[in-house]
Amino acid sequence: MDITKKFEEARSIMKNCGKDCIVLAPSTDLSYLTGFRGISLERPIFLVLTQQKAFFVLPEFELDNLDTDLKSAVVPVPWKEQEDPYGKAAQVLSLEKVSRAVFGNQMQAVMFYRLRETFPDWQWEPAGTIMARLRSIKDEEEYQCLKTAQKLSGQALLSLLKEGLSGKTELEAALRLNDLMREAGLECPGTPLVAAGANGALPHHGADDTVIQKGDTVIIDFGGCYKGYYADITRTAAVGGIPKEFEEIYRIVRAANEASAKAARPGMTGEALDAAARTVIEKAGYGAFFTHRLGHGIGMDVHEEPYIVKGNQVPLSSGNVFSNEPGIYLPGKFGIRLEDVLFLREDKAECLTELTHDILTTE
Repeated sequence: MDITKKFEEARSIMKNCGKDCIVLAPSTDLSYLTGFRGISLERPIFLVLTQQKAFFVLPEFELDNLDTDLKSAVVPVPWKEQEDPYGKAAQVLSLEKVSRAVFGNQMQAVMFYRLRETFPDWQWEPAGTIMARLRSIKDEEEYQCLKTAQKLSGQALLSLLKEGLSGKTELEAALRLNDLMREAGLECPGTPLVAAGANGALPHHGADDTVIQKGDTVIIDFGGCYKGYYADITRTAAVGGIPKEFEEIYRIVRAANEASAKAARPGMTGEALDAAARTVIEKAGYGAFFTHRLGHGIGMDVHEEPYIVKGNQVPLSSGNVFSNEPGIYLPGKFGIRLEDVLFLREDKAECLTELTHDILTTE
């Protein structure tokens, strides 16, 4: 990655927002700008990016672990175990002209407290807007990583369904899906959502010891991570046959998914795109059972900007990547969610999810 280029992009947005400095702790925000994936725990590590320089504060014994490109792009500020890292940062930054600073949204509260205490004259605000503008527009390398993550994750699901689900617990199915994704070359930091039968009516039901049986429909929400970028897919499979009521409602969810994918364009708002899917479900009489937003951005975090939800008036841009996941959830019966990931091009949305929209079946 070109760290210097990313720094300049961040500085340009900072300038447009009237900010002098951004401070990031270990997080996906910091990884995005620098490639650094370490953690700080009780030992503070943070990047201070001003309009002129970039300072990287870290324990002295970690200095040799810094990537060569990162080390050449920043002024390292190593601190010894007996030193105060914030005081050390204050000494180095004493000549920098900073009055308006932003801090990373993923920063620990105690770190922000110490920074504000160390730099009392700085006006502090969250860095969410700046980092969202940077991260929400994906470049070609990010696009390829996201597309690969979706492809390999989808193939793992098909392998799981080929093995069969009946007789497995939800948790066993979830862990097996993780195994298959890892075999495909993906990282799997979390546990897939697997919700059988009536559990599917809970949009975020956690996989438990419920045994999947023939006649069940099963929501499977999952995604592996490829080179730091996540997939996010949901399919609702039928075990041992397709129930009639399920098939009827599945058609509505599918129509909503396909309507919003067709409507997606740069310039439209997240609210308008949410409405494109929601209107289909409301006209079918199930609006009260579509209980969550249509989608969310995806990249180095599973949930990030932009959010496809009522109230979001920010126009979508070419290069945005987000989920398209309408659903209907009938308490005591079942739930249906059909989720793809869309990449927004200049004139349309490209679906990065290669799985069919037909009902998936298994034994």
